[in-house]
Amino acid sequence: MMKHIQQVLRSLMLLARWGRERLEKSLVVDGGGLLVLLWAAPGLPPSGQVVNCTVAVAGPWCSGVTVEEIQQEFWQRLGPSASPCPAPDPEELCAFTEIYGPLHFLLSFQISEVKLDRCKVWSHTEGFLHKLSLTNAGVKIHLKLKLEGETYQRIFSGKAERLTLKDQTVIMDVASSITQPPMSVGAGLWCQRVHPVLGGGLPLLIPPEAMERGLYGELHLLPVTVLTPCVLQYPNLATRVTHIQVLLYSPSNLPLLGPSAFLQQLPACLALEGLGLSGLTCTPTHSTTSDSLCSDTVYTIDRAQCQETEQEGIPAVDQNLSLFLFLQHSDPFHSQLSDFMASEELLELHLEDVLRYNREAVTAALNTLLQSMLKDQQLRDQAQEKMCSALGVMLRSIGCVVSSSTNIEFRAACLDRMMVQDTYELSASLHESLQRVTAGRVVPSGRCYWGQADTLTCSRPSKNFASGNEI
Repeated sequence: MMKHIQQVLRSLMLLARWGRERLEKSLVVDGGGLLVLLWAAPGLPPSGQVVNCTVAVAGPWCSGVTVEEIQQEFWQRLGPSASPCPAPDPEELCAFTEIYGPLHFLLSFQISEVKLDRCKVWSHTEGFLHKLSLTNAGVKIHLKLKLEGETYQRIFSGKAERLTLKDQTVIMDVASSITQPPMSVGAGLWCQRVHPVLGGGLPLLIPPEAMERGLYGELHLLPVTVLTPCVLQYPNLATRVTHIQVLLYSPSNLPLLGPSAFLQQLPACLALEGLGLSGLTCTPTHSTTSDSLCSDTVYTIDRAQCQETEQEGIPAVDQNLSLFLFLQHSDPFHSQLSDFMASEELLELHLEDVLRYNREAVTAALNTLLQSMLKDQQLRDQAQEKMCSALGVMLRSIGCVVSSSTNIEFRAACLDRMMVQDTYELSASLHESLQRVTAGRVVPSGRCYWGQADTLTCSRPSKNFASGNEI
């Protein structure tokens, strides 16, 4: 199912780019929507079911898209399990067209499934579209699932920011998924966005076996890193990076399906000591064989390392580092949609060969990028050590002054002001107060967004059918 949806969306992305070029419009147009509608109907064989899928688009982002071009390319590449199906009830599309206007494209097909696992269908489609929305934030993505008499919906939307890569512009979703400040900050201001950082482009050599199959031209890898949540405005707040997620995207800006064996083995090749890490374990999501189609590559930082970075008495904020790897491919002899579709399919087929063939260059580039991103974390750790030492000196000095004072009125005033009974409680209360004051110190940053959290919601799920949680 996911591969068929990917095929349709790949055609859409490529043709939308072509259409804007033919109409001499900007290479990136904001506004519009994408609808993926899934529903099930009884089919043959009797023990199985048929999953119907409709993909519809509307709005300025898909100007120039022609149904005929996509349908011709789509049906030529489908396997025997896929076949045309009637369009859905017009009422299913009314809410979508009322928001975005008339449809530019509508395609319906059905896939025969021996066993329909609705949890897997929902989770795979939701996860894929969520990752798609992260790099296509100019388009609101609607997912609707109608199975066994129940309806589930989700809308992926966020705050869009243009990011110029080598040969294309990507609209990143910069809305932070963590909209509430930690307890140590209290009700203080909290940045509602993330800050993508573009790394240097890396040219990749195409291995001979891929060239023999017809993959030619130039290939580049462009990394973009995102650290969330943003704590730039709180220089004294302790932080620790607990997870590193790697997301691969094709030249048409679609998330690639399936886990990468090369990326799963990457921790063994990284210079962990230079990154300030003692251990990095690859823990791909949906690691079972049946769920490997839409799995992500996630590295978990060793728990002992996380505990070391948290200074006593100062609660640390857990941060996640997302590493977006964009593949870009160009071939001057490509002129038709079928050429670009074929080259992307070949690239996906030989992706592991390409990464292994460029192992040293890719590893060195990722090492440099991670060192740059984690340098601030190391500087924060050093600052935390100094601050903790300074706080210890301050506490001991204040405690010594109060406890050694012979002025009874002075000592009583100090205890009353801190609302404690004795000098032991005074020390604990002072420690808590100093911790709160230092951690909550705010240094305004022009890069941060201070708006209300509900104006930058990353997505609005009505219900996650698979797990009951937001992604």
